[in-house]
Amino acid sequence: MSISNSYPTQNPVLNLNFATGSDQFLDSRISFSRADSTPSNVHYRSNEKHLSSENLLLQSQDFDTTWANDGSVGLAGVTGSQTAPDGTSTAWLITADTFTGQASRLQQSISISTNTEYTMVAHVKAGTASHAWMSFRGASTQSCSVTLNFSTQALTNTAFNFANVSSSVIALGNSWFKLTLTGTTDNSTASPLARIGISDGSAVAANGNADWDASGETIYAWGVQLSSVNSLVYDSPTTTQISRKYSSTLKSVTNAGDPRFEYSPADGQSVGLLIEAQSSNLLTYSEDWTNSDFTKFVAITSNAAIAPTGELAADLVAATSSLGDHITRQSLTVVSGKTYTLSVFAKASGCNFVRVGGASTAAMPAQASFDLVNGTIGTVDYGTAKIEDVGNGFYRCSVTGTAASNTSTHVEIRLMQSDNTPSWTGDDYSGLLLFGQMAEQSSSVSSYIKSTSSSVSRASDSCSVATADFGFTGGPVSVYTDADAGAGSYPCIFALTKGGTNPNSIRLFRSTSTSSKETDFRYNVKVNSANVVSKTPTGSGTVSKFAVRADTDNSAVKPSGITLESDTTCPIPILDTLEIGFSAGVGHLNGTIRNLMLWNVALSDTELGALVD
Repeated sequence: MSISNSYPTQNPVLNLNFATGSDQFLDSRISFSRADSTPSNVHYRSNEKHLSSENLLLQSQDFDTTWANDGSVGLAGVTGSQTAPDGTSTAWLITADTFTGQASRLQQSISISTNTEYTMVAHVKAGTASHAWMSFRGASTQSCSVTLNFSTQALTNTAFNFANVSSSVIALGNSWFKLTLTGTTDNSTASPLARIGISDGSAVAANGNADWDASGETIYAWGVQLSSVNSLVYDSPTTTQISRKYSSTLKSVTNAGDPRFEYSPADGQSVGLLIEAQSSNLLTYSEDWTNSDFTKFVAITSNAAIAPTGELAADLVAATSSLGDHITRQSLTVVSGKTYTLSVFAKASGCNFVRVGGASTAAMPAQASFDLVNGTIGTVDYGTAKIEDVGNGFYRCSVTGTAASNTSTHVEIRLMQSDNTPSWTGDDYSGLLLFGQMAEQSSSVSSYIKSTSSSVSRASDSCSVATADFGFTGGPVSVYTDADAGAGSYPCIFALTKGGTNPNSIRLFRSTSTSSKETDFRYNVKVNSANVVSKTPTGSGTVSKFAVRADTDNSAVKPSGITLESDTTCPIPILDTLEIGFSAGVGHLNGTIRNLMLWNVALSDTELGALVD
């Protein structure tokens, strides 16, 4: 807000700043409610950060630098420029030395903590060797390892003073395998190491050594990661520095009916108090693509990476090595003429694009492609689309359309390597990380609603204050607001009403349900249900700041950067309630409000302009 000599010299009788400070709270005079049944299903964008991905290993795709790879660790050497699972020439051929008494291995010193769970990921492929192994250790007698038999894909785990040791293997295209190894360290990190080795299947000792003759045998290796976030996905390649990425956290409310103060994922700045209408997630198991409610033409790894909530809850959905459509789908019953919004949180993990939409676009005409590398909207076949960056490569992708018939269709999430190219040959490696799928009967995407075995609803927000509680008992009034309104049924920034009804009211609301232009905002004064003032400012673009005045035969509305409009033939109604972000129980803002100020005087045109420009 600009400060000038024209700024009002009288203090407002009410000054609500919803975007100041790290711990937000509501003025005690405000009445706020939301009839939540399960708080964990109601979410907001918080200012808290979480560690979203990590790789504690250096040179995760270059084994000829930081990694020991010579006779000192039983290797004859490494040869680069081999074809990796992602199709690049970044894999390595690892060749064993021809002597016994020491396991042939790549080796790197690491920095890890005691009594902490870690997950190691590595990609290996048979050369001439029959087995490969990998391990990490805290001390020479404290470690865990896994050995893979290339022929049978059988795994053998060993644990020396490590707890909770487990492993997995996934067969990828071109004879590659992805190995994972999880274990909890003991109480020593005297000489911590991470290793990938060549084996004949013999047991690996605690210190990583064994007595077999590798005799020049080979394996291929690529893409190694060690993380405390326990990701099963190789999503943090490194060179000379370890990788740690932090993201803003999508949180659920602690208590039923808690107000939600939101923050921008892009810069962490407060964007104010979130006010939303009621909505329902019509889909089930919004975080579990392994559930039978989904029809799948992909490979699923459950809880493979950190989701926007900071939990290990994002599923890896990978395209199988076949030519065709690589999709997941879940049934959805739609009603003709009703508008629906379909959404999902998605991150590229080998696939660059995702397409979200109805399976039958004749019945549910909503379908759009999204570029998850550049964070942009691709081809929109039907409806309107939106993409929002939520941090660390995750984007919330949504598409909105109006059902053309009463029918049961499907919501489809489709993996693609290029824009609007649904059919392609997968490789068992390339995929997406998915989280939080939703379908709402709504003209816009709302805050995330978690579901499990049935659809889940979130109640509407209600925020109001009695005008007598801040000293306004009628007469002239001026209001300044700074808010971001969403779509919906005529979203209202504020309403001064009599008893929470509209026959006598002063309101500022969007006069259409979809536009985001200030030219579609209407300043409206009603007396005994009759419009005595109805002004829609003339201009173009998008603004968030408005100042309005109501006085007998002297009303005005001034948006930021737009010409003031006034009315000189109007009474003012009798008012007793200020409703924030809605009007008479409807017209919810579906967005955030940063600031609202109210004066019990009629500010001048110049003062209104100074507030917003």
